Amino acid sequence: MPKPQLKNIEEHLQFLVGERNPFTESDHLKKIRLYITKQFESFNLSANQEAVDFENSRSFNIIGKPTGTQSTPFVLPAHYDTKPGTPGTDDNASILAALLEIARCLADHTFHTPIIFSAFTLEEYGFIGSRYFIEKAVTRNETFSGMISLEMLGYKTNAPQSQTYPPYVDTEKYPDSGDFIAVVGNQPSAQLTQSLAEGMKQHAPSLKVETLVVPGTGENFSEMWLSDHAVLGRRHSSGDGHRHSIFSQPTLSQTL
Repeated sequence: MPKPQLKNIEEHLQFLVGERNPFTESDHLKKIRLYITKQFESFNLSANQEAVDFENSRSFNIIGKPTGTQSTPFVLPAHYDTKPGTPGTDDNASILAALLEIARCLADHTFHTPIIFSAFTLEEYGFIGSRYFIEKAVTRNETFSGMISLEMLGYKTNAPQSQTYPPYVDTEKYPDSGDFIAVVGNQPSAQLTQSLAEGMKQHAPSLKVETLVVPGTGENFSEMWLSDHAVLGRRHSSGDGHRHSIFSQPTLSQTL
């Protein structure tokens, strides 16, 4: 399996940075969409562009799948759009660059559970792209084994008192400087949350990793609903009057 290369991440980041918005910078959003698609294809992934219509605009999810995927896959997504007027360096070009390098390293490896690499549009407008992805999956009776939603990897500081927390977090249990990776999940995803964090610590001992598992499904904690995992972790209607979970395993969010 290839090792991650910092040079590749830096090159991706340099290309990705810039406003990526369907209403204010649609041309650059298209440029980035084609770049991500080309990268997925260069990793021997089948790259599918899902058209997502929203308020008289059309943008696209990019779904990279290993060829011949048959068993229930695991989803590894990140959004690629930005808020108007922002270059989106940290949010979310930083993790997009990492996602592309992860895809390069893993795409040719055969896993018992195949991985789908996804770049979602319109996260900044209420998770429209990821919601569309889930709705289409429901109509096709597709299920997934789990999901890790990737968010923002581009900021670090060792300055004391630089890290703030929601009021329900016991700050005495966590660092006061923003120099760590946070792996956040809810109670149904507690095992996945802990397993991911332990794996990161094992393979990168110098990496500071903190975990947070919120009670229940996290519906009472607003910070848990600020990214695409808010949609991916919910139950969804399939048209038969019932609500179904399309994930056989829990989902979680990874942030910095």
